[in-house]
Amino acid sequence: MKHHFRSSAILVGLALLVAGGGMALAAEPSIAFVPKLVGIPYFSAMKQGFEQAGKKFGAHIIYQGPTTASVSGQAEMVQSLINKHVTSVGVSANSPTALEALAKQAKDHGILFYSTDSQVDGPDVDLRVQQTSNKALAYTVIDQLAKAIGGKGDVAFVSGGPTATNLNEWIALMKQRIAAKYPGIKVVSIQYAGEDINNATQVTGQLLSAYPHLKGVVGVNSTAVPGAAQAVLRAGLSGKVAVTGITDPNSIRPFIMNGTVKSVVLWNPIALGYLTAWGIMQELAHKPFATENAVPGIKGKVHYDAATHTLLLGKPLVIDKANVSLNF
Repeated sequence: MKHHFRSSAILVGLALLVAGGGMALAAEPSIAFVPKLVGIPYFSAMKQGFEQAGKKFGAHIIYQGPTTASVSGQAEMVQSLINKHVTSVGVSANSPTALEALAKQAKDHGILFYSTDSQVDGPDVDLRVQQTSNKALAYTVIDQLAKAIGGKGDVAFVSGGPTATNLNEWIALMKQRIAAKYPGIKVVSIQYAGEDINNATQVTGQLLSAYPHLKGVVGVNSTAVPGAAQAVLRAGLSGKVAVTGITDPNSIRPFIMNGTVKSVVLWNPIALGYLTAWGIMQELAHKPFATENAVPGIKGKVHYDAATHTLLLGKPLVIDKANVSLNF
């Protein structure tokens, strides 16, 4: 496998500490992760996975991010971590292009740069880790929506940041699925609420007022779905306006249990963080990936696409009343 970072990257995180008698002890490599923002259950779950892998494979995990989904805030934190000479640094990107220059800067400093969950463009990203196939995820969400509204009616999307790589890709594929399979469904509006449940509640409330015949709302990120569900519940429209999308069971559980939401779609974010850290350790050790990889601690094989340097966690998971008790 071709590596885009210098071999000296190992020396940054694996510096030898000379002890008495000439014994040399190796320090752990540092894996720094900058999420879109801190303080929401989804990225807290990813952090848990990073930390589990850090303990298992011998890495020091650094987790820090902006308190709002800020492109500039994320870039400032990545710059700071590069300046501190961490062994590796990566993001769940708030923008696909804004961090390309920092990826190159990391490479020039012998630091491995990666993206996970939401990707960074450009040739200087050493590793990408993706939840599932974008197409499989988007298509599954729309299939769940169609099932909930009988395959026809006006629907709206509530997304996070307008520049988020993964969210925009999912929206495009969701619209593609609707056009190809569900001609009776019409997308009347796409709105952005950031990574904030209260904003998503407010935006969905406005949509319900603007489109009185709305049949469904799709939340495209983890905070949009519970926010949309709260707005539908407050409006007394549970069972009349379907809510689905991409979120974690902890955030949506109350709304599934009270019937406002029938199902949502996700993957295991703990496993995503864990897989990311494992992949970074493989890279740092110069161990090539196979097309299908057995990862200690993850069930099933993990696919690797050499052309895009991407590890793929697995298939999307439909979460409903039968399995919403899953704790991740």
